[in-house]
Amino acid sequence: MKSATQVIQDALDSVPVYDPHCHLRPQKPWADSLADIALYHHVWIELVSSGLGQTAVTETGLPHEISDPGLPPLERLRRALPYLPNVRNTTAGLCLRWILGDLYGLDGDLNERNLEAAFRAVEEHADSREWNEHVLRERCRIEYNITVKDGEPHGPRLLQGRERIPIHLGGSRWAPHEALARYEERFGFPIRNADDYGRLLAATARAIGKEGLRFIGISLPPTTAPEGARPEDIDAVIRKALNREPLSREELGGVSHFAIRRLLQELRATPLRTVQMLAGAQVLPPHRSLPQWDGGFTGHLGRLAAEFEDFHFNISAASDNYTHDIAVLAKHVPNISVAGHWWHTLYPHYIRRAIETRIDLVPMPKIVAYFSDAYHSEWCYPKLKLIKAIWADVLSERVERGWMDTGTATDLIRAAFWENPRRIYGGP
Repeated sequence: MKSATQVIQDALDSVPVYDPHCHLRPQKPWADSLADIALYHHVWIELVSSGLGQTAVTETGLPHEISDPGLPPLERLRRALPYLPNVRNTTAGLCLRWILGDLYGLDGDLNERNLEAAFRAVEEHADSREWNEHVLRERCRIEYNITVKDGEPHGPRLLQGRERIPIHLGGSRWAPHEALARYEERFGFPIRNADDYGRLLAATARAIGKEGLRFIGISLPPTTAPEGARPEDIDAVIRKALNREPLSREELGGVSHFAIRRLLQELRATPLRTVQMLAGAQVLPPHRSLPQWDGGFTGHLGRLAAEFEDFHFNISAASDNYTHDIAVLAKHVPNISVAGHWWHTLYPHYIRRAIETRIDLVPMPKIVAYFSDAYHSEWCYPKLKLIKAIWADVLSERVERGWMDTGTATDLIRAAFWENPRRIYGGP
């Protein structure tokens, strides 16, 4: 007779997986070279913070996911190689070793002796669609991914979502006046007041309604609140932005509140009803992400969900301070559920805390265990391996304590990795 631990492990090994958020390129989801894998932005930023020059492996000083690095892949790797030992202890370093070892059969860390062999090993699969199928279907058992990258999916299992919705004035890359200029260029009319901004959001909703998307993804600042969100307030903020005057966090939060409400109102004329909400992060220039938190934010989310009961909000956070708050929201609010682990919470300590909190508080149909946030399919693998390992530990402990039986544990696995995201995001 199998032990409870083995039953749980078998269930995790065999469960189909639905990945509801990634950045896989529709035309080619897998890596072009070893540099795509080893200099993934979560690894790259740790190398930069531990001594690698900001522009050493990418001429713009930005991650290669958002800007052409301008250097040959092998040269980029050679420049990064002396700094890779600095991340041997981190989860990003562990994930990189898992990719190289489990997927490519390479032992140990990258170094001068094995770099070219590792580069060739990845290069061998660079033109192989079968490799992508092997990684996603055989190694991960991922049946569907939803990507936020534009383009025609190369197959029926790569679905489409949309983020970067114009609900903010500025961010890490643009000042408020620059954001308004970009919106004007994109939509073809000037943005001078709340009415113009509302027209922009209506046009956005109409376009979204025609695209057959599974969700819209929104990252809200923690200062998002109804205060300062009246049309006359937005008029004043836009005037200040156009005059290049500084805007307070509260003013920016008021704009975001105005914009998300107007967008959801306009989306009621479309079939889309799923909002993927990512909270608790800010990106400082040139590209340095930090967690951020505000005590009133979850109350705002609860009120927003109550106003828009016809929408479903699947929420994840980059700040661990939100772990309990969001779980309580999902416990009480029918149209809020909890998503996977994002940015600064995708680490073993925080994953375990989130899993235990969610199991304790949130009804089974409202827990989504995983999304990859991957830019290449190879990175789907280590994140899923890590999350499954912690689920195995948590569920085994609970069965051993008598807090849960194995049937409940295996039902929860199938619900969280497959049934719940598939239902929330509309199949197939």
